[in-house]
Amino acid sequence: MLKNRVIIARISAALTLIILAAVISYAQTYNPAPAGKTEKAAKPASQMSEYLVISPHTAEECLAALDDVSTLGKDVLAKYDWGCMSGDHTGYFKTQAASEAEALKAVPQSIRAKARAIKLAKFTPEQIAMAHKNH
Repeated sequence: MLKNRVIIARISAALTLIILAAVISYAQTYNPAPAGKTEKAAKPASQMSEYLVISPHTAEECLAALDDVSTLGKDVLAKYDWGCMSGDHTGYFKTQAASEAEALKAVPQSIRAKARAIKLAKFTPEQIAMAHKNH
C-alpha cells in the first residue's frame, strides 16, 4: 500500500513538472524575450522575476541536504517545502531573483548541481485568449 502511494506521488510530481514546463514553453513562444537583450548583473526590485527552485536529492542524500539547507539559516529553511515524506526527495521554494543563476544561489553548493530554477509567469484571461487566436 505504501509502495503504491510512493509511486503515485512520484507520478503526480512528474506530471506536475511536465505540465509546468509545457506552460512555460508555451508562454515563452508567445511572449519571447526581446532580441539582443542581455541580462544585467543586478536588476531593480521592480524587474525581479519569480522563480520556482527545484532541488532534488536521493534518499541517501536526504539528511545531508536538510542539514545543508538548515545551516543557511531558519529564514532560508522556512522558504523550502519538501516532498521527502512522500518519497519525492526534492526541496521546492519560490524566490524573487534577477536571474536563474541568482535564484540557484539559495541552494546549498552540495546539492546545487542537480537543482533547477524555473522562471514563473502569470497569465491574464486576455493573454490566454490571444494565445488561442495565434495557435
